[in-house]
Amino acid sequence: MHLVSVLMPAFNADRFITEAIDSIIKQSYPNWELLVCDDGSTDSTWEKMNAIRDSRIRLFRNSSNQGKAKTVNELFKAASGSIITVHDADDVSLPQRFSRVIEFLEAHPELTMCGHSIQRMTLGGRLLPLYRLKASDHEEIMNEMLQDNTSGDASLFVRRAVLDDLGEVYRPYFKNNMDYDLALRVIEKYRVANIPEVLLLYRNVPDSISKRVITYHKLVTQEVTKALALERRQKGTDALQRGDWAEIKRLEEAHSQPFLADKTLHLRKMASFFMYCKMNREAIRYMTIAIKEEPLRFENWRTLQYCIRKTLLGR
Repeated sequence: MHLVSVLMPAFNADRFITEAIDSIIKQSYPNWELLVCDDGSTDSTWEKMNAIRDSRIRLFRNSSNQGKAKTVNELFKAASGSIITVHDADDVSLPQRFSRVIEFLEAHPELTMCGHSIQRMTLGGRLLPLYRLKASDHEEIMNEMLQDNTSGDASLFVRRAVLDDLGEVYRPYFKNNMDYDLALRVIEKYRVANIPEVLLLYRNVPDSISKRVITYHKLVTQEVTKALALERRQKGTDALQRGDWAEIKRLEEAHSQPFLADKTLHLRKMASFFMYCKMNREAIRYMTIAIKEEPLRFENWRTLQYCIRKTLLGR
């Protein structure tokens, strides 16, 4: 049986981490190890981690906050499994998740990475009717991923040999979009697939790394991620791999221009994303910020009206 190494970075996650860890313990597939790192939390995350007893769990602690990328990479160095997955400290794996993925990978030894569909839930754990069955074919996944991040998320299971070849799980440059970058780097060199089945519950946490976008930089990073993937296809390497920081800066500046021209554009984009995620209150909050910054911009009032109308109609 494959040993699955689950890497769980945790920062101020005391409200959810017990449920997240329990969802690993309750897996029908027994051959796993869980490496949990408290990344300099200021709440009771460390105490909650220590309260759970299972010989398959290994605990780590950073003296200060190092960020998700560095923490995951350090956990990867300590991991022993042949299959690696990163599990956020506020998400919940369904009991059959590991069994289904490992069964699929064993039936398809040519595949190096496998994902699956996820379903969103509210902060309090209420399931939302919000999930999309992902493309399962490698070519379709690749074509979609070059346009948008459809498969680079919390669902990924990657063979260790692939990550050893890449040299790390996440590239430290990325403060967000790190799963997107990882998935693109794997997809362009190896065959991958998705299981069109919901196997993980993804919690809508407003201040998580993927949601915390008061500035436009996260959205720029997403475009830089795609630009780097295109550069690898054209040249074989990208600016990060070459250490070409002048080119990275040029890409950041180029993709920043629309947001510099419209300083509330990123707030409207995130409000749209929040509405899609059924996080209507956050969408309205972001549009309130937008209107305070640019009260004369018509698009801000129109977007706020849309958010309020959809919320009142219960959509």
